Order: sequence, then structure tokens, then C-alpha cells
Amino acid sequence: MHETSIVNSIMRTLELEFEVEKMARLKGIYVKVGILSNIEPRLLHNAYDAFQMTNPGYTDAELHIESTELKIQCELCNHETKVKNYRFICENCGSPSKNVIQGEEMLIHKVEFND
Repeated sequence: MHETSIVNSIMRTLELEFEVEKMARLKGIYVKVGILSNIEPRLLHNAYDAFQMTNPGYTDAELHIESTELKIQCELCNHETKVKNYRFICENCGSPSKNVIQGEEMLIHKVEFND
């Protein structure tokens, strides 16, 4: 389950970015996960639950996952299109496009702390 290593990476990133005192007040972690990122949100939640059991200092911090939709940008007309049914076709000019601009990401979007 690679979600466990993803959770460990998220927490390592936060621990490098914020001081120990601030991490002790961690309230929420908001991540965006693209549909093509090969990350299953349910499994990511399960991995985070397991992380919390072995790291009791983070039991009050919630993980929030937002799934992002798939979007392409046409190489010919520069139009952005939401991909439906995995059809990578520009809705403006009808050209096929492999220029994915959203849907492959996994990023920490926001972090909340208790005051």
C-alpha cells in the first residue's frame, strides 16, 4: 500500500516546514488528489488512521481529501476542457489532446492549526 509512504511523506514535509510547537497544534491537513494520481482517497484515509495510532501527538488532526477532476488544455486552440469518460478531446475544436493540466496532482493544499 503506497498510501502509507504518501502519508509519511506528507507528515515529513509538514514537520520540516513547521516548528515542533506549531505541529503540536495541528488541526487539519487538506490535500488535493487528482483522479489520475494513482492514489485511492479511502486508502489514504486508512493509512492516515494507522499513522495516528502510532503517532499519538497527531490524533486531533484530521485529514481532508479533495478529489480534483481531470482537465486538458488543447494544443491547437488553448481551450481548457473537463475530461469526461476519459475522452481527451477538446470541447471547443474537437482535437485530441494529451496535455493534462489537472488531475495528476497530489498536493498539500492547506494546513490548519488550533490557536
